[in-house]
Amino acid sequence: MIKTAALYYFNLLLITCMSAFPANAQGMASLLTDKNVSELPENLLWEEVYLQIDRQMYIAGEDTWFSIYAIDMETGKLSQRSIIVYLELLNPWNKPVIQSRFRLFGGKGEGNFLLPDSLTSGTYTIRAYTNWMKNFLPSNCFMSNIEIYNPFRNSTEFIRKSLEPGSPYTKEPDTILENRINLCRLSDSIFGRREKVTLNLATGNNNKGLSGVFNMSISVTMTDAISSSPGIEDYLNSMKVNREHLKFTGESEREYDFETEGHYLSGMVNYRTEGVSDSSDFLFMSIQGKVAEFYNAGIDSSGHFSFILPVDDITRNLILQPENANKDMMLDIEPSFSPELPDSQSFRDKLPNSLTSVFSSLSFNYQAAKIYNISSKKPDETSVNKNPKKVRFYGIPEMEIYLDDYIMLPTMQEVFFELLPGIIIRSRKTGYEILITNPLTGIFYSIPPLIMIDGVIINDLSVLVELNPETVEKIEVVRTPYLVGDMILYGIVNVITRSGDFSDITMPDYAVILPYRVVESPATFISPDYENETVRRSRKPDLRNTLYWNPSVRSNKNGETRIEFRTSDLPGSYTVRIEGISETGEKLSVRQSFIVR
Repeated sequence: MIKTAALYYFNLLLITCMSAFPANAQGMASLLTDKNVSELPENLLWEEVYLQIDRQMYIAGEDTWFSIYAIDMETGKLSQRSIIVYLELLNPWNKPVIQSRFRLFGGKGEGNFLLPDSLTSGTYTIRAYTNWMKNFLPSNCFMSNIEIYNPFRNSTEFIRKSLEPGSPYTKEPDTILENRINLCRLSDSIFGRREKVTLNLATGNNNKGLSGVFNMSISVTMTDAISSSPGIEDYLNSMKVNREHLKFTGESEREYDFETEGHYLSGMVNYRTEGVSDSSDFLFMSIQGKVAEFYNAGIDSSGHFSFILPVDDITRNLILQPENANKDMMLDIEPSFSPELPDSQSFRDKLPNSLTSVFSSLSFNYQAAKIYNISSKKPDETSVNKNPKKVRFYGIPEMEIYLDDYIMLPTMQEVFFELLPGIIIRSRKTGYEILITNPLTGIFYSIPPLIMIDGVIINDLSVLVELNPETVEKIEVVRTPYLVGDMILYGIVNVITRSGDFSDITMPDYAVILPYRVVESPATFISPDYENETVRRSRKPDLRNTLYWNPSVRSNKNGETRIEFRTSDLPGSYTVRIEGISETGEKLSVRQSFIVR
């Protein structure tokens, strides 16, 4: 929406008044520096992350499935603060081999990642944390070891890993999960192959008095492929006990804040020549495309800047450049994943006898699925972010001309002169300049407008002048002063090409082009449709290593839910594992076993 002069001056005053709010964040940063968590005020915001992983043993090349719970430790409920969780897979030498971000909705999320088939056999660590939890890394984050076997490499060598003794996250849970049969009832204890299994969960009918709506995740796997990892309640209790070990590790002048409104993309402005002072108050970020997206961030006294990006699974080409061009300037983007890694020890070992038979079976099942082209996942087709409706950051332009509606002119200077009244491009000794008139006064602004091609900001106007008009689809113009955050744009001119991809234009050295996707889109776990009699009688083998996975089960208000799934062709002992939390903060951990013959 284009603002009138009176309105934009009022908003400018409002923005100036609101600029005092970040002082509270700085106060919190100084409060946290070099302090133990146990020494901090009791009402300090505290968040934990818990992951339910489908199993603990995998073959390189398989998918790992997980459900994410972010817990507000003040209330014990799902956290409403963070909307992004950072997840990493650390190899036996404690180096990240997978780094992904996943979206949280009301403290709950889900995801999966594909284990590269080139991984070395050994112990790997999955760790997860929110942006706020980076203040306390490496200790304050969820960590769980998994075992990965690669049958196509050295089949006997296995790299073992153990965390350093005494680390707070190595503490064993104080309690063992109960097998609460009265909560989870199966339709039978012994099933045939490809037979339906019905699971009824009733949390309101038990000696613990659990009730209400529960958010849960359910996995069903071969019993040998899981371990005695703690449930959500035991894990959170152990973190409470170990809270005194946690220390704030952030810098004295900054802190990692909760990502509540969007994803933080931060960095530093540096200079190639020592002693050069900052020549720009703002850093601009634009995204190439026919619909202009524009962001700006202030640069503080230390050269630090931070943008807030929308949280979706779209890969964008982000183009960052300073408000005032400076070829001596360098932009360094800070990695969003924490470099603070836990201490660990790794050593070469032979594959333990206890794991040989388990991995042999998992490997056979995995290779059979590959041979028959059987997959247990499909892309998430329900994502609301696949084709979001884009809106120009400046709303509806005041002027919009399509060049096909006019006789083709030979140069862009003539296009502006003939088709865009009140806007002129003229040559100067130092290059070109563009002038735009204020529609209220008819006087040229003393400050140049924002110039864009396909939504990308252009500082060198020769790029615009040398553009071939035949490649231009349309030109959009805003002549009224426009507010973006805490800065004023004295006019906007966006030239949109037919391709809309900013092609054949070279960016200056001081600009950074960064392909970036904020979060990954989770896939959906699928099973064969044995309700179809033809499929059920098919001779194609069904050798699922994870029999069933559902990361987002929700009970009714009485705490009741019903789940159905089918067994596979694999006989043996299976374990149903359920983790969950109610809207009132009650935790649920259930394990139940059955046999397939």
